[in-house]
Amino acid sequence: MKNILFFLALFTTFVGSAQVYPQIGARSAALGGTGLTLNDVYSVYNNPGSFGALEKTAIGLNYENRFLLKELSSQALAFGYHTEKSGNFGVQFQQHGFSLYREMQASLVYGRQLFRNFYGGFAVNFHRIQLGDIYGSKNTASGTLGLFYAATDALNFGVRVQNISRTELSEFEDERLPTRFAIGATYIFSEKVFWNVEAEKTIIHPINVKSGLEIHPHEILYLRLGVNSYPFQSAFGFGLAFSNLQFDMSTMWHSNLGLSPSAGLKYRFN
Repeated sequence: MKNILFFLALFTTFVGSAQVYPQIGARSAALGGTGLTLNDVYSVYNNPGSFGALEKTAIGLNYENRFLLKELSSQALAFGYHTEKSGNFGVQFQQHGFSLYREMQASLVYGRQLFRNFYGGFAVNFHRIQLGDIYGSKNTASGTLGLFYAATDALNFGVRVQNISRTELSEFEDERLPTRFAIGATYIFSEKVFWNVEAEKTIIHPINVKSGLEIHPHEILYLRLGVNSYPFQSAFGFGLAFSNLQFDMSTMWHSNLGLSPSAGLKYRFN
């Protein structure tokens, strides 16, 4: 048990994202944790702005196992409903941890086109933090804003602010949910290759620079590589697409804590 709590403390310290995660989805993980400009179903969480550019109704399920410890596993469900005139409506749910420490988050999300090639969105997030049977639980809420801009056919930009409300968790030492600012860009070399680069910053932690490359060598196969700077982690993964169904798998590697595998399924409705 001491080892589990030790790794849990390390996890919280290294990623600096307890109760507010940077992104979800195996595809994003394989790309070094980038995802601000990806408008797949996981944009319902990763960036409400790019969620506004979602073109088809879709659902996604994802599982992540941090450092191969089941006590640090995360499960996520994302659903995005596309409309032609009224924008996109989404929900997402995720949970992380085990019986002695569990975090849960649910979100209601809306995104739409604001101007030509420019999209915006917002999310209302509901958080629950549960500390075993003795310390009880805490329920609270936060807000997320996002923007997405398709500048050209080859260049896209994304911006997101998580916990814009600066939600307080405890009066003791003014403990709050982390507020995270992120900006990113995608350069599309061709229909088969694109490159992501992002920078994100919390109020108390250094800038984390992230980058990822996706290659589409075959009709059904996607290959991905990624890296981020704080903490330094490398990542790789692949995707298999069969008509409207896609399976993604990835692994992030931390030099001290080891591997964090992730797998997910996405389905797009016609």
